[in-house]
Amino acid sequence: MNILLWLNENWELICICFGILVNAAGVAYNIYKLCRSGHAKGAARWLTILDAARQYEVEAEQFQDYTAAEKLQYVLSRLRILTAELGVPFDEARLIAQIESDIAFSKEVNAQKSECLE
Repeated sequence: MNILLWLNENWELICICFGILVNAAGVAYNIYKLCRSGHAKGAARWLTILDAARQYEVEAEQFQDYTAAEKLQYVLSRLRILTAELGVPFDEARLIAQIESDIAFSKEVNAQKSECLE
């Protein structure tokens, strides 16, 4: 009788605890599903591609006789090969946007350096 009385008095607390357990199980399932689906691997691959893009950009800057468009094509061709090796789809628009933001950032840093040296 004591247990039934306690259950009757604390039914809201019991419902809250049950809801928390159900939600925790759902979160654990979603985390497991995310890890198994490869989205975490996809983020790691994207970071690998971005690091490689920055290395290719540095290499392209060494070519004195190339125009900016030719340097961009050099970087994109190297990235096409890398994405094929990694088995990742080549998203040219996204990569071009990232490369352009890297170039803009580099120009801004170089402008600040030249202002500091003057």
